[in-house]
Amino acid sequence: MKKRIQMYFDPKIVEDFAKHEQNDKNFQVADIVDQVIIQTIKKLDENFKAVELGWGAHPDRYHRFFAELIKHNGIIDWVDISPYMLEIATKYLDNYEYRDRLDVITFIESDIISYLEWIEDESLDLAIMKYTIDHIDDIDRLFELLKLKLKKWGNLVASIWWLSPELKSKSTNARFLYNGEAFPDDETRTLKDGDTFTVKFFEVSGKPEHGHIEGWETTKYYHSEQKYREIGDKYWFDMFLWDSKELLKENVNMKQEVLVLKK
Repeated sequence: MKKRIQMYFDPKIVEDFAKHEQNDKNFQVADIVDQVIIQTIKKLDENFKAVELGWGAHPDRYHRFFAELIKHNGIIDWVDISPYMLEIATKYLDNYEYRDRLDVITFIESDIISYLEWIEDESLDLAIMKYTIDHIDDIDRLFELLKLKLKKWGNLVASIWWLSPELKSKSTNARFLYNGEAFPDDETRTLKDGDTFTVKFFEVSGKPEHGHIEGWETTKYYHSEQKYREIGDKYWFDMFLWDSKELLKENVNMKQEVLVLKK
């Protein structure tokens, strides 16, 4: 597991990457997830407990949700496997604008599956996974644990990096490898469940001719919509795929799938 996400265990790479995530697309995806959360949860009170599973350095997002969490004295565990990500996360909250989030947030160093195995059954109202569900190889085990750990009517809200089976060789900010192998820019590869795609981030977004950043590389697992639905049905979840176009400003051209599971 750590080999596939090795970049998150280099303190210099983590620091640079956290700064790199301060870009328009990252803000927009976080805003989409924030809006889906608010429209998904029906009740938030002092017994409300949430967890962010694996999005490390940026608790300076989800402004609507944090406002409600603070207002109603709820709590959120902020879980990440990288101690360097969590160290930077605390620094983002060390300013006047976000300091009140420290009253509701607990930082926990753990991988996602181990955290879910450790907490009490039926203890979570909400689990959030921003671009981290693709890091889980055994989706069946993840859904099994969520079934145990979410309260009745609890939800998972997860943004998905790549849902289409057609993998292009590059996007605006990254080059992709199919099962560890590069392929020409004018070709695509068809992903199957269980395949991996490696993300190598460009030095300058939108300018692949500048090359990718040394060490900025992470590998994810592909899961099809059919697989998500099959395993969701297995554990009796209601499943929705949110159309992000409804949540974006008219002049923003971006597609982002958000998976919602409701227990």
